Amino acid sequence: MTIHALQNPSFIWFLSAIDADLASRTRIRGCGFCGGVLHSACYPRKPRGGSVELETTTPTMRQSFCCDKCRRRTTPESVRFLGRRVYPGFIMVLLSGMQSGVTDTLINELQLHLGVARRTLQRWRHWWREIFVATPFWNLGRGRFMPPIEHAALPNSLLERFSGMDAHSQLVRCLQFLAPLSKPGFFTHDDGR
Repeated sequence: MTIHALQNPSFIWFLSAIDADLASRTRIRGCGFCGGVLHSACYPRKPRGGSVELETTTPTMRQSFCCDKCRRRTTPESVRFLGRRVYPGFIMVLLSGMQSGVTDTLINELQLHLGVARRTLQRWRHWWREIFVATPFWNLGRGRFMPPIEHAALPNSLLERFSGMDAHSQLVRCLQFLAPLSKPGFFTHDDGR
Protein backbone atom coordinates (compact mmCIF):
# COMPACT_ATOMS: atom_id res chain seq x y z
CA MET A 1 0.00 0.00 0.00
CA THR A 2 1.39 3.39 -0.93
CA ILE A 3 0.80 6.80 0.57
CA HIS A 4 -0.48 8.02 -2.81
CA ALA A 5 -3.20 5.33 -2.79
CA LEU A 6 -4.37 6.59 0.61
CA GLN A 7 -4.42 10.25 -0.38
CA ASN A 8 -7.72 10.00 -2.17
CA PRO A 9 -10.86 11.75 -0.98
CA SER A 10 -12.80 8.56 -0.20
CA PHE A 11 -10.17 7.31 2.27
CA ILE A 12 -9.88 10.72 3.98
CA TRP A 13 -13.68 11.04 4.13
CA PHE A 14 -13.95 7.55 5.62
CA LEU A 15 -11.49 8.47 8.39
CA SER A 16 -13.45 11.71 8.94
CA ALA A 17 -16.69 9.70 9.27
CA ILE A 18 -15.08 7.48 11.92
CA ASP A 19 -13.95 10.60 13.79
CA ALA A 20 -17.47 12.06 13.56
CA ASP A 21 -18.86 8.85 15.08
CA LEU A 22 -16.30 8.94 17.91
CA ALA A 23 -17.17 12.60 18.54
CA SER A 24 -20.90 11.85 18.59
CA ARG A 25 -20.41 9.12 21.19
CA THR A 26 -18.30 11.45 23.33
CA ARG A 27 -20.93 14.20 23.14
CA ILE A 28 -23.73 11.83 24.14
CA ARG A 29 -21.79 10.69 27.24
CA GLY A 30 -21.49 14.30 28.39
CA CYS A 31 -18.76 15.89 30.45
CA GLY A 32 -16.55 13.36 32.19
CA PHE A 33 -15.80 15.84 34.98
CA CYS A 34 -19.22 17.14 36.04
CA GLY A 35 -21.78 15.43 33.79
CA GLY A 36 -22.69 18.65 32.01
CA VAL A 37 -23.82 19.03 28.42
CA LEU A 38 -21.05 19.24 25.83
CA HIS A 39 -21.16 21.95 23.17
CA SER A 40 -19.10 22.04 20.01
CA ALA A 41 -15.68 23.69 20.38
CA CYS A 42 -13.91 22.41 17.28
CA TYR A 43 -10.58 23.90 16.34
CA PRO A 44 -8.59 24.00 13.10
CA ARG A 45 -5.62 21.71 12.45
CA LYS A 46 -3.23 22.13 9.57
CA PRO A 47 -1.52 18.75 9.40
CA ARG A 48 1.37 18.25 7.01
CA GLY A 49 1.57 15.54 4.43
CA GLY A 50 0.03 16.99 1.28
CA SER A 51 -3.07 14.80 1.22
CA VAL A 52 -6.18 15.67 -0.79
CA GLU A 53 -7.86 16.88 2.38
CA LEU A 54 -4.91 19.09 3.28
CA GLU A 55 -4.55 20.79 -0.09
CA THR A 56 -7.71 22.81 0.39
CA THR A 57 -7.51 26.32 1.73
CA THR A 58 -9.81 25.38 4.60
CA PRO A 59 -8.04 23.94 7.64
CA THR A 60 -9.04 20.50 8.84
CA MET A 61 -11.28 20.73 11.89
CA ARG A 62 -10.49 18.69 15.00
CA GLN A 63 -13.62 17.63 16.84
CA SER A 64 -13.72 18.94 20.42
CA PHE A 65 -16.28 20.01 23.01
CA CYS A 66 -16.68 22.39 25.93
CA CYS A 67 -18.85 21.69 28.98
CA ASP A 68 -21.72 24.12 29.61
CA LYS A 69 -21.18 23.88 33.40
CA CYS A 70 -17.50 23.50 34.27
CA ARG A 71 -16.21 24.87 30.90
CA ARG A 72 -13.62 22.06 30.61
CA ARG A 73 -12.63 20.91 27.15
CA THR A 74 -13.29 17.32 26.10
CA THR A 75 -11.58 16.14 22.93
CA PRO A 76 -12.64 12.74 21.63
CA GLU A 77 -10.40 10.06 20.20
CA SER A 78 -9.44 10.33 16.55
CA VAL A 79 -8.20 8.02 13.79
CA ARG A 80 -6.92 10.98 11.74
CA PHE A 81 -4.74 12.62 14.37
CA LEU A 82 -2.37 11.03 16.86
CA GLY A 83 -2.17 13.64 19.59
CA ARG A 84 -0.43 16.88 18.68
CA ARG A 85 1.65 15.36 15.90
CA VAL A 86 1.79 17.50 12.80
CA TYR A 87 1.35 14.60 10.34
CA PRO A 88 -1.86 12.55 10.02
CA GLY A 89 -1.76 9.25 11.88
CA PHE A 90 -1.85 7.08 8.77
CA ILE A 91 1.25 8.79 7.39
CA MET A 92 3.14 8.23 10.63
CA VAL A 93 2.16 4.55 10.77
CA LEU A 94 2.93 3.79 7.13
CA LEU A 95 6.16 5.74 6.79
CA SER A 96 7.51 4.45 10.09
CA GLY A 97 6.80 0.94 8.84
CA MET A 98 8.78 1.62 5.67
CA GLN A 99 11.90 2.45 7.66
CA SER A 100 13.53 -0.92 7.00
CA GLY A 101 13.36 -0.44 3.23
CA VAL A 102 14.00 3.29 2.89
CA THR A 103 16.48 4.32 0.22
CA ASP A 104 17.93 7.75 -0.52
CA THR A 105 15.67 7.94 -3.58
CA LEU A 106 12.60 7.21 -1.47
CA ILE A 107 13.68 9.74 1.17
CA ASN A 108 13.98 12.38 -1.56
CA GLU A 109 10.52 11.50 -2.90
CA LEU A 110 8.96 11.64 0.59
CA GLN A 111 10.60 15.00 1.18
CA LEU A 112 9.31 16.33 -2.15
CA HIS A 113 5.72 15.04 -1.96
CA LEU A 114 4.98 14.93 1.78
CA GLY A 115 7.60 17.14 3.38
CA VAL A 116 8.87 14.26 5.53
CA ALA A 117 12.61 14.50 6.16
CA ARG A 118 14.97 11.65 7.07
CA ARG A 119 15.31 13.10 10.57
CA THR A 120 11.52 12.97 11.02
CA LEU A 121 11.46 9.31 9.99
CA GLN A 122 14.26 8.56 12.47
CA ARG A 123 12.36 10.39 15.22
CA TRP A 124 9.20 8.35 14.46
CA ARG A 125 11.15 5.11 14.50
CA HIS A 126 12.61 6.05 17.88
CA TRP A 127 9.11 6.90 19.16
CA TRP A 128 7.67 3.52 18.14
CA ARG A 129 10.54 1.44 19.49
CA GLU A 130 11.49 3.36 22.62
CA ILE A 131 8.72 5.70 23.81
CA PHE A 132 5.53 3.96 22.60
CA VAL A 133 6.56 0.58 24.08
CA ALA A 134 7.04 2.24 27.50
CA THR A 135 3.56 3.82 27.65
CA PRO A 136 0.84 2.50 29.96
CA PHE A 137 -1.34 2.25 26.83
CA TRP A 138 1.02 -0.28 25.24
CA ASN A 139 1.67 -2.11 28.51
CA LEU A 140 -2.06 -2.84 28.70
CA GLY A 141 -2.76 -3.14 24.96
CA ARG A 142 0.02 -5.56 24.03
CA GLY A 143 -1.71 -8.27 26.03
CA ARG A 144 -4.32 -8.47 23.24
CA PHE A 145 -1.77 -9.96 20.88
CA MET A 146 -0.45 -13.50 20.94
CA PRO A 147 2.28 -14.31 20.19
CA PRO A 148 3.81 -11.09 21.52
CA ILE A 149 4.49 -8.30 19.05
CA GLU A 150 8.13 -7.78 18.13
CA HIS A 151 9.10 -4.28 19.32
CA ALA A 152 12.03 -3.97 16.91
CA ALA A 153 9.60 -4.27 13.96
CA LEU A 154 7.03 -1.71 15.15
CA PRO A 155 4.76 -0.41 13.67
CA ASN A 156 4.74 -3.13 10.97
CA SER A 157 4.52 -5.92 13.54
CA LEU A 158 1.43 -4.21 15.00
CA LEU A 159 -0.16 -3.44 11.63
CA GLU A 160 0.20 -7.09 10.54
CA ARG A 161 -1.92 -8.26 13.49
CA PHE A 162 -5.05 -6.52 12.27
CA SER A 163 -7.09 -8.54 9.83
CA GLY A 164 -8.99 -6.98 6.99
CA MET A 165 -10.15 -7.59 3.48
CA ASP A 166 -7.41 -5.29 2.17
CA ALA A 167 -4.54 -3.09 3.32
CA HIS A 168 -6.89 -0.10 3.81
CA SER A 169 -9.05 -2.09 6.27
CA GLN A 170 -5.97 -3.29 8.10
CA LEU A 171 -4.68 0.27 8.47
CA VAL A 172 -8.06 1.57 9.66
CA ARG A 173 -8.26 -1.16 12.34
CA CYS A 174 -4.76 -0.31 13.49
CA LEU A 175 -5.66 3.41 13.68
CA GLN A 176 -8.77 2.53 15.70
CA PHE A 177 -6.59 0.60 18.15
CA LEU A 178 -4.23 3.59 18.42
CA ALA A 179 -7.07 6.15 18.75
CA PRO A 180 -6.69 6.60 22.55
CA LEU A 181 -3.25 8.07 21.81
CA SER A 182 -4.97 10.93 19.97
CA LYS A 183 -6.45 12.49 23.09
CA PRO A 184 -4.72 15.64 24.31
CA GLY A 185 -2.45 15.20 27.28
CA PHE A 186 -1.89 11.52 26.65
CA PHE A 187 1.89 11.95 26.67
CA THR A 188 3.88 13.88 29.21
CA HIS A 189 7.19 13.70 27.32
CA ASP A 190 8.49 13.51 23.73
CA ASP A 191 5.57 12.34 21.62
CA GLY A 192 7.44 11.71 18.39
CA ARG A 193 6.30 14.68 16.32
